[in-house]
Amino acid sequence: MTPRAAIIAGFAAILVLAVATDLLARRPGVRRPGARRSGARVRPLPVTLTAALSSRAGRVIIFAAWLWLGWHLLAR
Repeated sequence: MTPRAAIIAGFAAILVLAVATDLLARRPGVRRPGARRSGARVRPLPVTLTAALSSRAGRVIIFAAWLWLGWHLLAR
């Protein structure tokens, strides 16, 4: 396996993990291990991004992560 293929496989694994977490969060009644209160659920991705984008620092971090990901996957 070439290094480029390994990196793309790693990014694909991260994407699959993110999608699986989002699908898990959308199932009713699923809570984090050890959580006792109803507000301690795993949040779906859109809710998480809305919370992160509500502040300037969050917007800068999300934008930087998006640039980094695009540069590393699309710059070739």
